[in-house]
Amino acid sequence: MNGVGTCSPAARGGGEGRRILILAMTRMGDLFQLAPMVASLREENRGCHIALVAYREFAEAAAGLSLFDELYLVDALALRKMIFDDGVSWAEKIARVREMTSDWTPQPVDLLINLTPNRIGAVLGYLVDSAEVRGVTMTRDGFRAFLDPAIAYFGQMVQNRTYNDTNLVDLFLRVGQVPPPRGLALEGRMGGEDSGLLPDGRTWIAVQTGASVELKRWPEQAFVRMIAHILSRAPDWGVVLIGAGAEEKTRNRRIVAALEDRWTAGRILNLTGQTSVATLAGVLKKAARLVSNDTGAMHVAAAMGTPVVALSFANLYYHETAPYGEGHVVVQTRKSCAPCGLDAVCLNPVCREEIDPEWLARLVLALGASHDSHEKERLGQFLAENPPGAQLLVARSEFDGGGALLYRPMTRYPMTLEDLFRGLYRQIWSMECGGLPDWESAARLFAEDFDPSGLSRGNWEDLRAEALELGGLLREGESLCSEIARALSEGEIGEAESEALSCTAKKLEELDVRIREKGWVAPALGPVTTLFAIEKEAVAIDDPLRLLEMVAAVGRVYRQGVLRNDRLIRLADRWFTGAESKAPRQKKNAAGKDKALRLVAERALRR
Repeated sequence: MNGVGTCSPAARGGGEGRRILILAMTRMGDLFQLAPMVASLREENRGCHIALVAYREFAEAAAGLSLFDELYLVDALALRKMIFDDGVSWAEKIARVREMTSDWTPQPVDLLINLTPNRIGAVLGYLVDSAEVRGVTMTRDGFRAFLDPAIAYFGQMVQNRTYNDTNLVDLFLRVGQVPPPRGLALEGRMGGEDSGLLPDGRTWIAVQTGASVELKRWPEQAFVRMIAHILSRAPDWGVVLIGAGAEEKTRNRRIVAALEDRWTAGRILNLTGQTSVATLAGVLKKAARLVSNDTGAMHVAAAMGTPVVALSFANLYYHETAPYGEGHVVVQTRKSCAPCGLDAVCLNPVCREEIDPEWLARLVLALGASHDSHEKERLGQFLAENPPGAQLLVARSEFDGGGALLYRPMTRYPMTLEDLFRGLYRQIWSMECGGLPDWESAARLFAEDFDPSGLSRGNWEDLRAEALELGGLLREGESLCSEIARALSEGEIGEAESEALSCTAKKLEELDVRIREKGWVAPALGPVTTLFAIEKEAVAIDDPLRLLEMVAAVGRVYRQGVLRNDRLIRLADRWFTGAESKAPRQKKNAAGKDKALRLVAERALRR
């Protein structure tokens, strides 16, 4: 299957001396996930100059990556305060922001890649004078304009993460219009020197115990038990603790103190607070594997080619933020409350208790010290002999046939409606990027990754009714746009015609509210309704003399929503029809296996 990140990459070569500015005022993790796109931009544009605009709070991380020739930092709090200050006129706001953007562009910019999908990002992108813009900009009448389907997809992901399985790296590559880099993203820029921090002669497992918030951290005692189990069963292995900040230093000192003994002498190193980003990259490159909560360190490891075992808790959606590359492993609870909603406040984080420390240690040991072609086989064998249980999910990363990253479950879990629709949307986004639908591959992955026996057409029928109603609303909007276009093209508009047009426009407003509500009532339709709102916002109304063109553009937004919704219905219908036709055969095969087992048991008893 083709993913969003694989559409229409630019041809390799050219770009000598090209000046590129990347606007990425988002989360710190996003900066680390930019690495493959930046590496590929350098491959595409030999001798280019790449600058980054990021929030000041992430300065150390952005500078340490050594990916950028220049770094411009923005005070997020001061910027937001100024933008939303009613005491500052709009003209003054624009003047201040224009002055800020002129500091970023002392020389003309050839290419601006704006990965900041909010409205502030759109304004900043609009005011940068660049020969070419990719990503987000602003219409002349002050609304966001998404210049690529992938950046619009990025904008809607925040509200619909349950139905996304596209890694941010693939999205950034797509927005940048570059293919995946040929080499490791950070290796060439950072050198991979560990400054002699890790002694030779051992297999080192790196462990990152911290995370940005407490809910995303595996408990301290769980790390102690896991590390003790690894060290007790692998005498040639050692563990190195990494991280930064006062809290992590204190926690890791306690972990070392709990483990220090004669049998661990020289086998557990605490490098917390002792590494720059560059030396951390060297440490991670030398390590056989990293076990980590969701942190920037896991993206640095991935960019250096080191496999990661990522522990995913709280509101983390591993499809989006897990490490990029082949062979990374994610462990996450399958409890019905997980992952949390973005604004949820959890007072009982049971998701962190599902992972047994000794079981995780055995998983790390089973993966071994080498990152080779047999690693998936070793992981599969371990899980067959040591099943994770019904409440725990283990997924492994691989690239699909179109070159996009995909995390696939390593044991066959009961399929949920969310699992199904995540895969269906993957097909839809592929088609929107010009890819051909590959239903056979999609159906094969469904069958391999999930047990669909508990999911019947009845689970789909209620949602199907909502989807049909949504399609009717979108078609009505398209029809109303055609009605307005006919009235505008018939000539002079009198008072009566103007009143009729006003009434039709009011109907469209009411219709849009009902469309938006469909995404709330039926969350599985949320990606369709959210993208509809984003794309309609991007239609410019900056010239009254071109009103007919604007109406036609709005009509196309409704039409695109109809197309997405129809594809979703057809794909779901096709899946349920195929599942029902296979059900009798599956029951027959199950009965045959039961009979064979009975015969084996009877023979054993006779003996």
